[in-house]
Order: sequence, then C-alpha cells, then structure tokens
Amino acid sequence: MADASTASQLALAQAVCTRLCHDIGGPTGALAGALELLEGPEDDAADVARDAARIIDRRLRFWRVAAGGASGDIDIPTLGQLSEGLTLGRRTMVDLDGLAPDTLVPPDVAQPLLLAMLVGVEALPRGGTLRVAGSLEDGFSLWPDGPSAAWPGGLPALVAGDVPVPTPRSIALPLLAAAAAAARMQLDLPLAGAGSTPAPLLLIRRG
Repeated sequence: MADASTASQLALAQAVCTRLCHDIGGPTGALAGALELLEGPEDDAADVARDAARIIDRRLRFWRVAAGGASGDIDIPTLGQLSEGLTLGRRTMVDLDGLAPDTLVPPDVAQPLLLAMLVGVEALPRGGTLRVAGSLEDGFSLWPDGPSAAWPGGLPALVAGDVPVPTPRSIALPLLAAAAAAARMQLDLPLAGAGSTPAPLLLIRRG
C-alpha cells in the first residue's frame, strides 16, 4: 500500500493534471470546433491544424484519466479511445484484443494500466504495436512489439522497488509506481527469453 507521503504526492499530481487538462481542454475544444466550421476549398494548413487539434484533444483525454482520475469503470471501447492519446501522431498502435470484450476496468486500476500503456508505447522508438492482454482477476500483461522495442532502463529497478526521481522524460515511471501502489497492484517484469521481443510487464492486483 502507498505510504502517506506517496499518497499525498500522487494526490497533488492528480490535482495538477486535472486542473491543466481543464484549463487547456476548453480552448482546445473551441479551436477544434472553429476549424471544423471553416469554409472554402481544401487547405493543407487547415488540415494540419485539424489533425493537431485532434491529437491535443486525445492526449488531454488520456492524461485526464491516467493521471487525473476516472469517474467510473472503463470499458474496452473507452480504453481504446483513450489509447489514441498515445498513438495519434506516432507510428504505434495499441492492440487490446487480448482483453475480453466485456472487461470493465475500475478507476483505481485504470490509472496504473494506462500509465503502463504509456511506458509500453515509449518502448517503441521506431514504431510498432503495444499488446495488452489479461484480466482484472488474473492480472494484465503488456509487451511492446516492434523494431528496436525495449523497456526503459529504469523499469527493472522500478519493479524492484527503486522509484526514480521524476524528470520530464521519465515521469511515467514514478507515476506508474505511485498509481500501482495506490491501487494495491504489483508490477513484475520476468526475465526475457530467447528472441528480440521484450519480456511482458505484468500488473497484478494484490489481495
């Protein structure tokens, strides 16, 4: 279970994220709406602006739930929509076929699962597919599949309990550790076998 200090830090991070998503989300939505109302011939600049607004919107939605907090259970279609915040504008995709279609992920579990997905997508520097499988009862497994796929160097230490100091480039790891602890979930990273595919990251609920 997360200690009082970790829980307080997580609550602060969640509050900051929620506030930022709220403050940025309104203008982003207005911008996207205005771009859709543009009339006239097709314009490459307008298309680029529409795509950028869509990417910003999806990334805000992802962070609002992953680090701000969900208000209810998340089904697979919603999980897929949230994953667009990780894949749009990148050469990656998230494969959720390993999850049962009727899976409902409670809010406290959704946060570490989404943050683990973020770590998984970042483990695909040249693109590829992040595969997600498992269940709430048996635990979730995530593994990046693509050229040069590799978990970040700090992940094995994180799994062993050594939480890194947060930096802008590695913020996903300490956030994942705090969210997993708050949800009473254990992180595990088995030793990789033969081949180039990284070992799966396991997210298992304790008790």
